[in-house]
Amino acid sequence: MTADHARAVADTGGVIGVWPSSGSFRDLKGMAHGMMRMADVVGVDHVGLGTDMLGFINPPVFHTYEQLPALVAELRAVGFSQEETGRVLGGNYRRVFEGTMVAG
Repeated sequence: MTADHARAVADTGGVIGVWPSSGSFRDLKGMAHGMMRMADVVGVDHVGLGTDMLGFINPPVFHTYEQLPALVAELRAVGFSQEETGRVLGGNYRRVFEGTMVAG
């Protein structure tokens, strides 16, 4: 995804899911850095964990939710605060989901 495309998604209030592909990232540390780079482009409110782990050509670096504590540690190590880490790991998707629900 280009930076311009990512900004277009963010401009609508959307979230860009950073896909944990080993074709892009060597390990969870690299993925955390990639998530920080995306946050630098679009802001932390528009970054999420892309977890479509069944659609990979290359094996994912994040392949089981048992790795969440390790990913949290890496996200904190690259500079995400605890609150930002929560947004990246689900809070941003929840905000979008709740914003699309119609009270009935």
